Amino acid sequence: MKKLFLVLFCVSLPIFLMLFSYRIALFFTSLDANQEDTVNYLQNQEELSLNYTAAEVSHLEDVKSVMGITDYLFYFSLLIVTLILTASRKDQEQIKRLLFYGGITTVIVLGMILLFSLTAFDLAFTLFHNLFFPQGNWTFPSDSLLIRTFPLGFFMGMSYKIFLLSLGLGMGILVIGKINKEKCAD
Repeated sequence: MKKLFLVLFCVSLPIFLMLFSYRIALFFTSLDANQEDTVNYLQNQEELSLNYTAAEVSHLEDVKSVMGITDYLFYFSLLIVTLILTASRKDQEQIKRLLFYGGITTVIVLGMILLFSLTAFDLAFTLFHNLFFPQGNWTFPSDSLLIRTFPLGFFMGMSYKIFLLSLGLGMGILVIGKINKEKCAD
């Protein structure tokens, strides 16, 4: 059971940390009025007041669906991480293993994603959109309202914030696991 918990934790922790970092990065990013209006729409907080084209609105509806799925995935990964830590609370050795290997897994996964994003952001951006919007309604002319509202630089900045924050959190968890693991060895 301990090995199963370890594997589930190592899979769930990077997902949780990335989605947690996404929420934090979005919360602390300064948005202009058009971006804020659109983000509020995507989060079901208000109706869309901008004059987007039908194709842009269709894409935003798809984005809203993906954001809903990420909400479920965020809470599911949080539940898995919490349940495993709670179930292991009386076994300090297991907690240390979970934190140590969960941290290592997170750092490795996020390091690879960050490296890929830094060296080939356009390709990563395209792969992301092909994965989540396979119907192809995510390309727009450079002068479209959606592209002017959310230029590529916005996504690059958000991606770097998300991955760097996730990587920092993963490294913090790794350090905590390593320090506690060394204390037990003493």
